Amino acid sequence: MTTTSEFDRFGPWIDRVTSAEDVPRLFRAYPLDPGAARLVLKVPRDIPRRDATPDMDLYDHLLVLDDRRLLVLSREEPAGFTARELPLDRIASVRDAVNLLDGSLTVTTRDAVAVTLRYNGSGRERVERLIDALPAGVAGAGPSRAGAALVAAGRAGADPRSLDLGREDQGLLGDVRDLARHRTAFRPWVGHSRRRVRGGLSPLTLHAAVLAEDEGVLEVIGRHTWLIGGRQPVHSSGRLIVPFEAIDAIRVDAHPRFAGVVVAGLRAGAAEVELVVPEGSGAHRVLDTAARAGAVSPYGR
Repeated sequence: MTTTSEFDRFGPWIDRVTSAEDVPRLFRAYPLDPGAARLVLKVPRDIPRRDATPDMDLYDHLLVLDDRRLLVLSREEPAGFTARELPLDRIASVRDAVNLLDGSLTVTTRDAVAVTLRYNGSGRERVERLIDALPAGVAGAGPSRAGAALVAAGRAGADPRSLDLGREDQGLLGDVRDLARHRTAFRPWVGHSRRRVRGGLSPLTLHAAVLAEDEGVLEVIGRHTWLIGGRQPVHSSGRLIVPFEAIDAIRVDAHPRFAGVVVAGLRAGAAEVELVVPEGSGAHRVLDTAARAGAVSPYGR
């Protein structure tokens, strides 16, 4: 069987692309200079190595980040690929979540265009490197009025005591500490521990989360989803990023089904990002204060 270098290197990991030779053959028709980009990553197909063959296109996505856009090239069935450009100054939110080895990255623009990429969770470190590189491009103009109100409310309401999330969520708190170690502008505001809530036949768990500020963006560190049924242990983590400059308005409402739960909506153009938090928690107070008040930008704008 004839082999190829692409086949020989194939595995579940996400690799960095630094030269034209590293670009998967499927995407080589697209004019691209990897050396001119800030970061280029290739995301493999989520198939076992034993099922791969040298004649297959083995990569689902090529992600290219430069100073003004995130370019996403995606494999299409039965052949070919699509190219989507997401201007950094139009990004409304970035959501990364991993549940066991099931990873997903969703980037949503202010036009409510959402691009979701599935990946093997073993490659999350590379995805996090991409996410860490985004704030410099998405937060250049300074916060909007609503974004500035959120910053002011977060800083005023910051409570280190609320970051004691309990024994079940030490892993989540470890994610927060890791971000604080390698992101110099990262500043946790408030956190809340997991809560059991009722609103139907079966109780659900509203999972722990931490709200933080980082280099012009709101960061929410939690699980892969807000509300989860059952009592089985949850081995997942999620990271939500919303640029302060993208936020046009903030609303806070009671959850339509579950008592003691509130839903905050951060509107960014035609898109809206929802956060689900316990009623009366520090996160609720910060979001409600920002929703009710305007503020002078703390960044001097």
